[in-house]
Amino acid sequence: MTPTPLSDTDIIVAAWLATNPTEAEPGSYPKLLYNVNLPPVLVHTAEEEHNMGSAWRPVNLLAPDGPLPDVPPVTIDPTSAAVSAAGGSGTFHVTIDGPGISDTWTATTDAGADWLTVTPDTPQSVDGDVTYTADANLGAERTANINVNGKTFAITQAAGV
Repeated sequence: MTPTPLSDTDIIVAAWLATNPTEAEPGSYPKLLYNVNLPPVLVHTAEEEHNMGSAWRPVNLLAPDGPLPDVPPVTIDPTSAAVSAAGGSGTFHVTIDGPGISDTWTATTDAGADWLTVTPDTPQSVDGDVTYTADANLGAERTANINVNGKTFAITQAAGV
């Protein structure tokens, strides 16, 4: 069996791990920096880190939550909305707050909330807006959630006539 060749990212991460980062003092070098749109980069000095810019953040394997999660943590703003019985649209903003193995977020509605649609409905790798549209409601008040990487945006729609 032929081994799978290492990618450039694998080599960079392996080089960083070889420095035994679990024993490094906070703020010491080398550091592994990530940007959700690019492969990780190993930096050796504060000047290199500064020159990378604010879009690059250090990977912290010693974070209270442990190793990298499958999806990055996100914040959503606002976290809820009310929609009239006639239906309508709105938006909320998603901000990526840290690293994740996939480096993406996806907005999905609750199962059974066929009266509610969201866009984008494909994985996203940068901060952005989610647009939702609720169909007209002819029955009782209803609620649904839009889920983004473990965060919930709640929608309540007024009862129809």
